[in-house]
This record gives sequence, C-alpha cells and structure tokens, in this order.
Amino acid sequence: MKTQSPGFAIVIFFLTVVLLPLYAVTDQSVKVPENRASARNLGIRIGIYEPGKHNAITDVNGVKVGHVTLNAGDNIRTGVTAVIPRDDVWVNRVFGAAYVINGNGEATGLSWVNEAGWIESPIMLTNTLSVGPVHDGVVRYMIKRYPQSHIILPIVAECYDGGLNDISGLHVTSKHAVKAIENANDGPVSQGCVGAGTGMRSYGFKAGIGTASRLLGVDDGGYTVGVLVNANGGRRQQLRIDGVPVGREIADLTSERHRDGSFIVVIATDAPLVHRQLLQLAKRATHALARTGTPSTTSSGEFVVAFSTANVVPMSSDTNVSSIKMLSHNRIDVLYQAVIEATEEAIVNAMTIAVTTVGKDGIIVHAIPLDRLRTLMQKHHRYRHDTRMPPPN
Repeated sequence: MKTQSPGFAIVIFFLTVVLLPLYAVTDQSVKVPENRASARNLGIRIGIYEPGKHNAITDVNGVKVGHVTLNAGDNIRTGVTAVIPRDDVWVNRVFGAAYVINGNGEATGLSWVNEAGWIESPIMLTNTLSVGPVHDGVVRYMIKRYPQSHIILPIVAECYDGGLNDISGLHVTSKHAVKAIENANDGPVSQGCVGAGTGMRSYGFKAGIGTASRLLGVDDGGYTVGVLVNANGGRRQQLRIDGVPVGREIADLTSERHRDGSFIVVIATDAPLVHRQLLQLAKRATHALARTGTPSTTSSGEFVVAFSTANVVPMSSDTNVSSIKMLSHNRIDVLYQAVIEATEEAIVNAMTIAVTTVGKDGIIVHAIPLDRLRTLMQKHHRYRHDTRMPPPN
C-alpha cells in the first residue's frame, strides 16, 4: 500500500487545525434560523414586565455583545461570546458583583470583582478547555489598546461543550477572543447556536446563548434590566416553561449522551446600584433557574455576574474622591422581579432559537419542537393566540 508523504500530512494538519477554525468564524448578522423563534414571538409571555426594544442585554445603554462561532467539519462546535459593559471599561470601571450558585466550573476574575466591587474587563464566555486562550486574548487586546494601563484580571466563564464539540482539539485561540470583542455591537443579539453557545445543550435540547430584557415603569424609576445566558444545564424531566412541565410532556428526542452542565448568567442594568446591591441582584438568578426546573446539581457550575452602568469608577482622580448615585434599597424589589423574568426568558430563548445539531461522533442534540411546545402551552393556557407562529418543525 502506498503511504502518504510527510509533506502531505503537514498540509492536512495545517488545513484542519490551523485554517479550518479561522474560516469557521461566522458573520455577525443577526437573524433567527428558519422555523425557529424566540419565546415571545411564539406567544409565550413570561412575567409581568415588558421587554426593551431588542429584548436583549443590549437594551441597557452602552452594553455590547460580540460572538465568534466555530462550526466546521464534523467535530468543531464551539466559540466565544463577549459582553462589553462599556467601551472604555478598561479605564472607567462599573460597579459589579459575582455570585457562585454551584462551583463545579471555572470563572476567572470573580474574586477580584467581589473584593474591589467593580468590573474592569469584558465578560467572556467559552468552553471549558478554552478559558486559557480566551483569558490570554483579553490581556493582549487590553495591552495593545491601552499600553500604559494597569494590569487587569479578565472575567472568563466556561461551560462544557464536549458532547458535540471536539473539545480536546483546542480550536479556540486568543485571536478568537479578540475578534469577539471587536465584533461586539449594541443592537440585536444573535442567539441559540452562536458564539460560546454553539455546542451547548440544556434540559436535553439544543440550547446555547439566550438573552432578554425588562423595562420598569416610570413610577419604578424607568430602569432597564438585561440578561444574557449561556444555557448548558438541566435534565429533561425537570424542564418547566412558564410553569408548564414541558420536560415531562416531551420526553423523547433525547441525546445518546447526557451529563449535567452549567449556566452562566450575565446581568446588566442602568439602575444606580453599588456592589452590595448588585450581589443581591445576582442571587436572584437562582430563582429563575429554579423556575426553569434545575436544582443546580453537584456536577454543574452556575456563575452569575451583575453590573450597573449608572456610575463610573475612574481609574484615577485628581481629588481621590468620587461621587456616586445609589438607589434606595427599599426600591430594589422591582429589579429583583425583572431579573428573574429576564433570566427565565433568556434560558427559554436559548432553546427555542437553537437548531438541531449534529456534532462529534455523529451525536445529535435535537432542538425543542416548537409545534409541540405551542400545543402544550395552549393546553396549559400559557399561549397568546394573536402571535404569529413559524411553520411547524
């Protein structure tokens, strides 16, 4: 049998390991896949508050989101997502807080967030084995843009996508992290199988990135709350959508592989909250996770990061004294409600917009069937009949 030359092997390695992940980066156009829809466009109305213009975390003024999606060949299903609190967050920080619901995972930089009380870097999401290169990419981006700036500790949170993705192939690089930051914009946000959510699944269905927002009335301050999640946890029988036991009713379409995963939740608001209040806000994400069904198992990792854009914490001051605004604590309950609603809806959006995906070793993770979901929501009187429904899938 004729054997291939070493030169041929080098070419194949270069094409599959070096070039393929680079060409797998998708464009940043925002569109919902054919026959898929957000929860709200399906007629599912979660909670009592209305969403913002984009029903996304970017409804909070100044917040941007960028994705790099690596979806190539039979095995590469991964990526990076960047949430930018403000363009110059490197030098004009925002108040922030972090909360760990269950710590079977990794999210760098959180100890400093809670020690200092502020956030000074983008919040980056990726897969479990790519925390290192994404962290490196953020540092390189910061050094290039602000060569005289102080040293920062990037926030990088991970979820495991090894069921669909060749996670050991280490396809995410520092350049992908930089590109995700550069791709960030303040308009509509792509959801589902994009960025860090490309290879994720939740409650036994294909999931990934989801986002939602809530607007408070004038009497409650007129503030905006936005949430972005990377949904990658929960077991099928646990799934509830707006209180409906969807997971028990749609028990088929399960994957050949199952393991508990994680949820990463990023909360943004323009309400003038300081660190202590943001920590309380972050804790309310636990209620949203519980409403979708998960008890947060010992083998899952749930991390929450919350920030407010209302105050600027400058890196330096001529007077060494800064003035801040702070919401009266007895006015914060409405924000708790908004966070719970937006987080729950973001998790649902991650599933209803994601598409059925075939990945590593031919494993299939099915998208939640929207026609059957509509039937269930109608049965339990959780469906708006005046909403246009996409064709059955």
